[in-house]
Amino acid sequence: MNLSISTKMRLRLAMVVLCRIAVGITFLIAGWAKAIDPWGFVIKVGEYLAVWGLSLPHELIVAACVGVACIEFCTGAMILLGAFKRWAVWTAAAFMVFMLPLTAYIALADPVDDCGCFGDFLILSNWATFLKNIAISAAVVYLIIRNRAVRGLLPAPIQWMAMSASVAFPLYLSFVGYNIQPLVDFRPFKTGTTIFTPFEDYIEEMEYIYEKDGIERQFALDELPDSTWTFVDAVEINDDSKTAAISVFDVNGNDIARELKEDSSDHLYIIVPNPDLQFISRARFVNELADYGRRHDCTIIGLVGVDGDALAEWEALVRPRFPVYTVEDTSLKMLVRGTGALVFTREGRIVWKRTLASIDASLLDSNVEGNILDSISPVDDGRLHLWACGIYLAVILLVYLLGQSPKLLPNRKK
Repeated sequence: MNLSISTKMRLRLAMVVLCRIAVGITFLIAGWAKAIDPWGFVIKVGEYLAVWGLSLPHELIVAACVGVACIEFCTGAMILLGAFKRWAVWTAAAFMVFMLPLTAYIALADPVDDCGCFGDFLILSNWATFLKNIAISAAVVYLIIRNRAVRGLLPAPIQWMAMSASVAFPLYLSFVGYNIQPLVDFRPFKTGTTIFTPFEDYIEEMEYIYEKDGIERQFALDELPDSTWTFVDAVEINDDSKTAAISVFDVNGNDIARELKEDSSDHLYIIVPNPDLQFISRARFVNELADYGRRHDCTIIGLVGVDGDALAEWEALVRPRFPVYTVEDTSLKMLVRGTGALVFTREGRIVWKRTLASIDASLLDSNVEGNILDSISPVDDGRLHLWACGIYLAVILLVYLLGQSPKLLPNRKK
């Protein structure tokens, strides 16, 4: 079937728009997810470096991760708006030149569970990520060839305004996410959820695969078959209502998670995933906080990501005036972000989470009536993020309307 020249032109223009949408949204979401949870991105980069036997200063990794998130988000926004057509597309191409071979290596070698392209917001298999990047790379190549054929939504003189907003927005998300907590929490331990699941309860939330005569079946813990069946594997029950398991061990190795879960009083947990000398600078404030908590019927408990001699050495340096227990460091990193953090619970449910550095030490000396712990509000319940998104979209809309004003821009370029 022979198509007319005008039809071919319309199809080409439609393909440009579709490619802009596909590439723009992909980059936008990837940058947003990384900016929301910069700690998660830093941890993922640390996993890559560990696999490759490399070591870089933490500050350099943080700066690189925030920079990548901002550039990725801004690139996606500019491609969607049709702004900075050459710069935006070539920036996307530079990303794909790096990401396509990297995700090919990850798919083949499987060094990490997932590439971390969309953080905890969307976890894809390594092969799905590689195939997605092939499609996005093809769309970027098409945009390199055809992108300038379709006019963008913004005239050239004011495109810098949209770019500035598209950098400021992810930069703000990263600043709050790194220094306080992610504005949106995609991990199991969101505000309002319970923290602990004793290990024995976690075991009961699994099913067990047994084999007999070449036939495999799954059984619950209280329905295990007789000895004529052969154990094969244990799998978690796929139930989103169940939280992840966190076990809390005392010095004798006993799991006290059930006791903590059943205690309905207020608790303030001091979280230290990787104890180091930096925590000593906050040790005095933490001990004063523990004293304050005891005066206001709040139990203060330390959860630290080490045990044995390492824990004893840390306690000797910090001299905590509160009980300290051991929790696996990966579980603590899932619970809260930061090198040191606080989690306040009531009736076993999370009220708020904050990095320790975000709490002003002078707060204990303030004249706030009642318990100051009640005056601290969560940042990860979605409300602050909604406001930030609203402001960003309002700015983009204002820039667009400005571009439509012939009085302000009489010589607008097509």
